[in-house]
Amino acid sequence: MSKQWFDVDKAGLGKQAEQQAKGRLIGELVQNSLDEAGVTQIAVTLALVPGRPLADLTVEDDSPEGFRDLAHAYTLFAESYKRGNPEQRGQYNFGEKLVLAVCESASISTTKGSVVFDPAEGRIEKPRQKRERGSVFEGRIKLTRDEYPQVADYLRSLLLPEGIVVTFNGDRLLPRKPIRTFEASLETLVADEQGVMRPRVRKTQVSIFEPLPGETPALYEMGLPVVELGGGDKWHVNIEQKVPLNRDRDNVRPAYLQAVRVAVVNAAYDLLTSDEDATQGWVKLAGSDPRCSDEAIRHLIRLRFGEKVAAPDPSDTEAMKRFQSQGGTIVVGLSKGEWANVRRSGAVPPAGQICPTAKPYSDDPSAKAVTVIPEEKWTEGIRNIADYARFLARELMDVSLLVSVVHTTNNFAAAYGSGRLDFNLLRLGHAWFEQGATEDVDRLLIHEFGHEASGDHLSDEYHEALCRLGAGMKRLALEKPDEVRQFLLK
Repeated sequence: MSKQWFDVDKAGLGKQAEQQAKGRLIGELVQNSLDEAGVTQIAVTLALVPGRPLADLTVEDDSPEGFRDLAHAYTLFAESYKRGNPEQRGQYNFGEKLVLAVCESASISTTKGSVVFDPAEGRIEKPRQKRERGSVFEGRIKLTRDEYPQVADYLRSLLLPEGIVVTFNGDRLLPRKPIRTFEASLETLVADEQGVMRPRVRKTQVSIFEPLPGETPALYEMGLPVVELGGGDKWHVNIEQKVPLNRDRDNVRPAYLQAVRVAVVNAAYDLLTSDEDATQGWVKLAGSDPRCSDEAIRHLIRLRFGEKVAAPDPSDTEAMKRFQSQGGTIVVGLSKGEWANVRRSGAVPPAGQICPTAKPYSDDPSAKAVTVIPEEKWTEGIRNIADYARFLARELMDVSLLVSVVHTTNNFAAAYGSGRLDFNLLRLGHAWFEQGATEDVDRLLIHEFGHEASGDHLSDEYHEALCRLGAGMKRLALEKPDEVRQFLLK
């Protein structure tokens, strides 16, 4: 009777392993070597077997200690010392077993002994065959000629540390220099006191790298590519701690990827230099996240819309048109999250704040009231212009006009709305009224009466109203010359 609860079918495991690219499988062996303390050299050799879909694989390192426990070479899910260290890649004791599952034969030799995996005799342990230092994996792996270049490309894509020399078939895989390195708080996995992997957020170092020609930007876990990035991402992103991958180690949760992208944008927004950069899917997603910094938001808005920008302002549509006429851009097409960040950062003020349309009176109900001059204190000149305004309003607009004269420091000469016209004596002065119905008076009245059609000086409705008023005044002067003449200076 076996004391083991489970058996593992090598052929079945091999089929699962075949779902992964062979480069990724061999990368698991390189990962194990990189995790060992004191490693300075790792040598990978791969040679196709003539006439067969096989290759001879060797991965050798110079770790002083080698395997801590040789049984881990063939025990799935053994308790790994790496589980408690977020800055080491392994946790399941799974990687080399996937490689063994696609090998016809293999052996592992280390400082604790050797183990041979024979197709006929099974596992043969040789505890006396020890190495002085380091470990070596040798195996005949299933590999076609079409798969060989993929393995080579994968190994060349590794982001290797400066202090460890890694070679492939004798050629050194050169380290790459990051274009930006920064610190970010990201989720990782760390074993608790019972050895159960638990999520935890901790600060870690993150680096971004330019992809080489032909490479797809990817998420890296301590130098090994684990997830291809498909949102138009610009760089490789290397996380210097365990990435919370799924069991197959080929994907992450969307929330984690979003956190990584936000961290990248916050730390490297200045390396985004074009509208094309700023409108990539991953950048827009990061820009809609509340964790995106104000500085990053302002930079992204400048890239997409230019330096002179304003937000739509329904309360002052004229300001929007005036802003555009001055070469500005009204920002549209942002997501709800992007707009929230834009408002928080102050990156895009409303058009009405930048070039507000003048308002004769304050919207504040507690504002000080203007001084209204009683009619009994009007001069003859004021009465004449008031009568002239009533005459034109009746003849040109069929409006029974209410005229007031006010004295206020508000910045307007006259204000019209809802059948009411206010003249501001402080701005116009007595002399303006005493000159009679001159062209200056006509210009002001036409301007104000145009607001019967629209309050927006730049609207088509206002423009058309001015045209009608001008034409109407000509008709009125021709048809009723005596009535018009009575308002002229005598």
